[in-house]
Amino acid sequence: MKRPKYEVAQGSESLLVEAQDTKPLRSRARKGGLSLLPTISLDVLFEIFGFLKPLDLLSLARTSKAFRNLLMRKSNAFIWRASRSLIPNLPECPADLSEPQYACLAFDPHCHNCRGVGFNIIWQFRVKYCGPCLRIHTNMEPAYSKPVITRLCPNLTELLPTYIFRDLRLRFTEMIQTSQYEALSLRLNGLNSAEQALIIEETKKAVRAIREHADACKAWLSGVNRARSDELHQIREARKRVIKEWLETEGWKPEIDYHTWWKISKHRAIKDSRPLTARIWSRVRPILREYMSEMRTIRMEETLYNSRRRILLQAWIDFLGEPASFPNTDVDVLPHVADVARFKPFDDIIKSPAHVVVERDTFLPAFVALPNLVRNWRRQVDQQLAAIITNGYPKEYVPAGDIRQLATSVFVCNACEQLFFWTDAVAHNCSLDFPRGSSKERNDSFKEQVARIAYYSLGSSPWSPKFRSSTVLAIHVIRSCCQDPRTATLAHMDNTSTPFYCFACHPDGKTVMHWRMGLEHNHLHNNRDQASEGSKSRLQSQLLSGRPPRTYRCLLCRRSVGAGKLLRSMTCHIEEQHGIGILSVQEGIHYVKEIDSIPDPVTLSWDSGPVVATWSDQNPYL
Repeated sequence: MKRPKYEVAQGSESLLVEAQDTKPLRSRARKGGLSLLPTISLDVLFEIFGFLKPLDLLSLARTSKAFRNLLMRKSNAFIWRASRSLIPNLPECPADLSEPQYACLAFDPHCHNCRGVGFNIIWQFRVKYCGPCLRIHTNMEPAYSKPVITRLCPNLTELLPTYIFRDLRLRFTEMIQTSQYEALSLRLNGLNSAEQALIIEETKKAVRAIREHADACKAWLSGVNRARSDELHQIREARKRVIKEWLETEGWKPEIDYHTWWKISKHRAIKDSRPLTARIWSRVRPILREYMSEMRTIRMEETLYNSRRRILLQAWIDFLGEPASFPNTDVDVLPHVADVARFKPFDDIIKSPAHVVVERDTFLPAFVALPNLVRNWRRQVDQQLAAIITNGYPKEYVPAGDIRQLATSVFVCNACEQLFFWTDAVAHNCSLDFPRGSSKERNDSFKEQVARIAYYSLGSSPWSPKFRSSTVLAIHVIRSCCQDPRTATLAHMDNTSTPFYCFACHPDGKTVMHWRMGLEHNHLHNNRDQASEGSKSRLQSQLLSGRPPRTYRCLLCRRSVGAGKLLRSMTCHIEEQHGIGILSVQEGIHYVKEIDSIPDPVTLSWDSGPVVATWSDQNPYL
């Protein structure tokens, strides 16, 4: 696009000046002052090079052809020797390497094969490799696997440099390079015994020199690494001392005494090997304050809040066992104490200052507000369960009525693979399990650490759904009963459904199942067909013997999440909590099955099988 025309007056004449397109000029790379360095007098350059270390000379030789031609001349080897003299205790350059090759082997951090970072220097072979290339590209073979080159010296380790290689099984093997073995074989091939003996003596002498030089280089490198390690250790210790003094002056000494300085100093901001400068201090202080705040929270959780949670636990047990002495609620299933401890009135009491004495009666004002808190909790639980059910609906399926009362609202626990309806899913024990990470996840986050502390003090974690929807299976069962799954409720299905029996498990047709048991029975069959060979036998035994071992709930206590117990534990609970002897405990009066909405199968006594509903073709078992 052209610029507009402008009129420029020159005396009495007018000139039409058209502005030309002016593209922005690309700025040329400004040549630095070092670009003229090769043109400086050689005496001056050699004087400058005398202050550079070998790695600096290598980097300089790779910058341009002029420097490479200058530094790689054999006549200028004195530059490299002068540079090498700046490194204390470095062995002299071996006869089989040039000065630049020796500097590259000793100081260049790159792998000779892939140019990655390489830390494995094989001094005997004059190479440096990274970890993967050491096992793949070294062209090494065990010395014992090669045939003897000459009978004059059957031991190959005397004729060739060797490297002690450790494999992944921690086995040590003496290795030789295949290329050196083949070169020596060609050299000795076709010679008589006298000539071979002369070459063997020369080779032995050269190998001894290589080994001596390799041992000297290993000792030098070990000393360098040890000195560097000591230097970094001193820097870390000085940094730790400064940070510890600062933390104590800031008021974090109780955390240091409780967690120990050894544990606190593991933080990356404390164990860093860089000296503390003003710039680093300005960046580290906020990190340390946040870290110490987390450590203080953990200390308070373990020393103060845990004891208060145990007091709340005992108060909650009394609340469940003596409903008359506490305000009543209209929720069918109460939350677990792990959820109650997170309600704001209870959490404020638990996390009150340390000088406040917390006893059982301290929680009484919070119990007054419990009905509204429980209603809000149950509303959130129902929303989460409703989301699971709606996500499992088939395409274009729209239910009618209260989703909590529909017969299609069926859940399957991801942990125990049991089938539940709405209320039983709310009270299921697996919803309180702490999420278990893999063995690699050893370092938990701060929130996970706090949650784990509360879990061990209360014996449970807050309620979280661990279910998946089984609505599709329930729809097939309800349709087989000639009912509409969009409107069929649990009460309606219980009153109108016809009995089922399983052709696969009971071909005689004498074992009749309620529709709920038929639903669960088909679920077990589907799990058996999809399970691995190891778990098929367990599922088959469940099919033949019925449901897994039942848990029971106490009728003398309010029903709460996770209150289900085995029969032996239930009788002990009734004796200890309610003072009723074990011999006097009766089912149906003092306790009932926790999941009592699925009746057991019934075996009929007549010979002919009952009339059954026709099952869908997609489900051959019922």
